Amino acid sequence: MVCSKKSLLIAGIATGLSILPAAHAQGGGNSYLVEYAQGQLSPNVLSSLKVIGRNGNNYIAQGYLSAQQVAGLEHVNGVILEPDYGLSLSNNSLDYLQNSSHSLDTLNNSELEPYWLRATGINSLPIALNEIPVCIIDSGVDSAHPDLPNNINGYHSVYAGFWNQDALSHGTHMAGIIAAQGNGIGVKGALSEGVAKLQVHKLIRTAHGKNSSISGGSLIEAIEVCANSGAKVINMSLSGDQFSPMTMAVIDRLTYDRGVIFVAAAGNHGSQLKKLSGLHNDSLHYPASYHNVLSIGALDTNGVAASFSPANGEIDLVAPGSKIISTANRSHFAVQQVGVQQGSGAEELINYTQIDVGVNSHSMQATLPAQCIYSLTTEDVEQQIAERTLSYNTRVALSNAQSSCKAANGKVLVIDYPQNTSGSVKGLDYYTEFPTLLVHQWPVVGDTSNITLNISSFHSNYVVGAGTSQATAIISGGIARLWSQNPQWSNTDIINAIKETSYDLGSSGHDNVYGYGLPNFAKALSYLHAGRTPDCPQEWYQNKPYSGGEKVTYNGIVYTAHYWNKNLSPSAAPSMWEAQGACDMNNASQSQPTDGGYSTLDFSGLEEEEVSYSCEGLSLMCGGGR
Repeated sequence: MVCSKKSLLIAGIATGLSILPAAHAQGGGNSYLVEYAQGQLSPNVLSSLKVIGRNGNNYIAQGYLSAQQVAGLEHVNGVILEPDYGLSLSNNSLDYLQNSSHSLDTLNNSELEPYWLRATGINSLPIALNEIPVCIIDSGVDSAHPDLPNNINGYHSVYAGFWNQDALSHGTHMAGIIAAQGNGIGVKGALSEGVAKLQVHKLIRTAHGKNSSISGGSLIEAIEVCANSGAKVINMSLSGDQFSPMTMAVIDRLTYDRGVIFVAAAGNHGSQLKKLSGLHNDSLHYPASYHNVLSIGALDTNGVAASFSPANGEIDLVAPGSKIISTANRSHFAVQQVGVQQGSGAEELINYTQIDVGVNSHSMQATLPAQCIYSLTTEDVEQQIAERTLSYNTRVALSNAQSSCKAANGKVLVIDYPQNTSGSVKGLDYYTEFPTLLVHQWPVVGDTSNITLNISSFHSNYVVGAGTSQATAIISGGIARLWSQNPQWSNTDIINAIKETSYDLGSSGHDNVYGYGLPNFAKALSYLHAGRTPDCPQEWYQNKPYSGGEKVTYNGIVYTAHYWNKNLSPSAAPSMWEAQGACDMNNASQSQPTDGGYSTLDFSGLEEEEVSYSCEGLSLMCGGGR
């Protein structure tokens, strides 16, 4: 049986706008999303907006509006106003293998077939026969990586910069999972053989520095650009807790009008203790929990739900999300540990956030001249927390401090700040390529003339990841390879086949921990070739237009539409529908974990290394940051 997402999501419209809108970088208003029809807005308001999407005949725009403009719009009939919202890449998880008998460097001369290819049946699919473009909305991609396909295109933006310069390694890691090539080196991705086409939309310029926040408006614009460029699968390894009716409307329209499949990370906010207690009610994260998005949870290497994987009623599928080896941004040095030593004293590890873009922050032992320590004021910190920006004067002062540090032969700029501020500082609105660390608790130092910093950084062509981000990319790549066997199949055909043939983990049928289970893409292909359809059509959904003759499931009954309709349920408009009888709500066609070939423990080579997953929030990186 195939069920769709619960209609209770619509209830989120009433409560989903409670967060504060993002503050304007220069204090000139707050950021909003505005839906309107042509002719409804004044030139004054239009001049403040940028059109980023459509909902039917209406425009969706993003811009900074003054309190006076907002007050005026609230009285315009038909105009919808929504505070812009923030999202994060659901990463937390670029863990790093220590040098050992199975060093990641061996991947420069040999190739690994990841265990998840076997666990999901992707390796049993024929090679990708037809082009199914996958769009990766992320941090950018190191497009010249030797293990990635040649057919990669992307979209620059003023805010995020060049798409082929990854802000860290997150986007490159997703790209490798989806399409790392079978070329004798590195790893294999889902589209390792045959046709592979990737599109990239970059959302951030840096990980924790300038332009490191993701707005809902940016996501809408990215989705529209991906779809307009021909993407059939859109991978969104990012999430936030804000429900947005406008974002949902754009996704719904492109699902039905363009036949796009959206795949998103469910988030990494799950709790092992709650799972063990039988509490499967973790908060919904978006865009994963929208009706027309596949919400992806993660499995650990024992084939059970990972500790960080959330459990809620919107989980659709799960995939391996631990010990995922994939491509890394070759230009990025990720600082992993920082120690401070005064004279011949003992080293003290510090809590920090890497602010620089990572091109020069290699491992080093460096003296720290007094000129290389800069202290933010309380006002600076409060502005950064409240408005996600720094004043022009503060940015100039930081630039001058960097120059003074270089003149003193310093190798790293350390920025500290007062601890009596409200909230924590997660980053700084400052762009630099010079190694720069924001220190959250600078140790008490008696002699500032004799300080040494010991910095350990990671830099490789490959990196190990863990999280629902990685599980999401596995599903996106599997869908593209499955769909490539026959592009004439619809997005509904593909999704039905995957859900109907997935390994039914956990409770029988759909459950809050595993959704429909772990996909078995090989069986999904057999299901499609056999022309099978679910016993129960997809459940009725108010935002979907139905043509005459189309079937839905509503309260366990199958109905057929007499005429085209939208927003008219069988109970609200019985004359529009004809009841066909009850349907079998059991998920009898699903695969069982005892089926041949099923094993999430079938590791090889590097995957036997022990790595830890310690970050459970929704920040961009572990790396000592917070």
